[in-house]
Amino acid sequence: MESGEPTTKRDGRTGIIGSGALGSYFGIRLAGAGWPVAFLLRSDFQAVRQGGFVLELSDGSEERLEGPEIYRGTADMGPLDWILVAMKTTHNHLLPEMLRPVVGRETRLVTLQNGLGNVAFLEEHFPENPVLGGLCQIGVNREAPGRIRSFVPGDGFVQLGAGLRATAADLDELQARFESAGIHVKRASSLGEALWRKLMWNVPFNGLTVALGGVGTHRVCENGELRTVAHDLMEEIRTAANALGYPIEAEYTDKLLGFTDRLGDYKASSVLDWKAGRPLEVDAIFRKPLHAGQAAGVPMPHLATLCAILAGLRTQEG
Repeated sequence: MESGEPTTKRDGRTGIIGSGALGSYFGIRLAGAGWPVAFLLRSDFQAVRQGGFVLELSDGSEERLEGPEIYRGTADMGPLDWILVAMKTTHNHLLPEMLRPVVGRETRLVTLQNGLGNVAFLEEHFPENPVLGGLCQIGVNREAPGRIRSFVPGDGFVQLGAGLRATAADLDELQARFESAGIHVKRASSLGEALWRKLMWNVPFNGLTVALGGVGTHRVCENGELRTVAHDLMEEIRTAANALGYPIEAEYTDKLLGFTDRLGDYKASSVLDWKAGRPLEVDAIFRKPLHAGQAAGVPMPHLATLCAILAGLRTQEG
C-alpha cells in the first residue's frame, strides 16, 4: 500500500476496482476533490507508485495525483464505503471473491461497466448492499501506465440509476460526490432506460471499430456507408428498448452520432481489448441485447450479423 493525503478532508472511502482508463479517471477526479480513494492496481502498480497519476483533459490541461493510495489486492484495502466497479465484464466471475474483503454492511456498490446484467450480478452476490449503475458517456484512453487522456470536450457525463435496494438518498449522495469532483451527472428515469441508451453507442462503435480491424471511431463517422450501418444498429437497439418499455426518443440517434463526431480518433474500449489479445465483451454488450430484443419480437439483423463477426474474432484472438 502507498498513501497520500487528500487535498481536502472528506468522509467516506471509495475503492476503484478496475483501475484502467475509466476507473482511473473517476478515481483521479474524486481524489483531486479531496475524497479518500483507494485504487486496486495490477500491471501499473510500480509506475503509479513512482509517478502517481496524470489525467490530461480535452482542453490540454492536466490534473495530477501524487502519492495515491494504491493496492495490489483487496485483502489489504479494508472495508470501503463506496466501490466503483470498472472491470471488464469478462472478469465478472472474479468479483464475488475479490470484493468480499472490502464489502461491509454499509458499503454501496456502483457498476460503471458496459452492457446488460451487471447490476443484477452484483445484487445476486451481495444481496444486503445497495447497487447503483453508472452509464458513462466519457471518452478516455490509457495512454501509458498511470496516464489517462480524456477525449470529450467538457468530459462528457455519467448517467446514474438505482438498483432494487438503492434509494434516492444513495443516488443523491453519489451525484453530490461526482459533481464535487467535476464529473457531470444526469439522472436516469430508470436504470433500464439508461442501460439501453448506452447500448445505442456501445453496440455500433465498440463493434464496428473492432470488425474493421481495430480503428478509431472517426473511421465509422467519416465514411457514409459505415455511418449508415452505425445508424441502423442504433435504431435496432432503440426499437428493442421501446418494445421492452424503455422509451427512447428518435432524436437520440443523431445526438449520439454528433457526440461521436466530436471524439475524433478515439479508440473504443473493445478495440483496446482486442489489440491487447483480451477477450471481447461479446455477451454483455452484444448477445444479451440481441436476445432481449428478439424475445420482444424486434428483428435485429444488423446486430445478429455483428455478433457473429465478433464471436469469430474472439475465437481467432483467444
